[in-house]
Amino acid sequence: MTTPTNNLLSQEWTALHHDHERHDRYGLLIKLTAVLVCLISLGLAMSLWLALLFVLVLWLQEGIWRTVQARTGERLLAIEKMLSDSGDQPAMQFYSDWEASRPGVLGLVKEYLLNAVRPTVAYPYVILLVIEVSAAVFMS
Repeated sequence: MTTPTNNLLSQEWTALHHDHERHDRYGLLIKLTAVLVCLISLGLAMSLWLALLFVLVLWLQEGIWRTVQARTGERLLAIEKMLSDSGDQPAMQFYSDWEASRPGVLGLVKEYLLNAVRPTVAYPYVILLVIEVSAAVFMS
């Protein structure tokens, strides 16, 4: 039997699931922007350090974006557990759960960097950095 709490949890799960999927699309757009920045910087013979800085900024931005996605995923897993256990914890706790477990500034930076070095995020940034450095070496 579906309880009002399970109904709310189901609605929250649906909303967060769509948001989680949207993060994948925007993560891909950040990657494509990095590829474009790399190509433009090569075409304009931009300073190596400036080109590397642009790519690194986009890489970190995706790391931050993926950190938010990971938090959404954690809440989705918690909801799924509550739904499977038919517990009586109220729904709509995404932000309060985050607030209760939010690390300090150093903890946030660590979380962002850990997400940035995940292979699915690091690709294509490492390759783009190698391309930029190689182009600078061969052009000089």
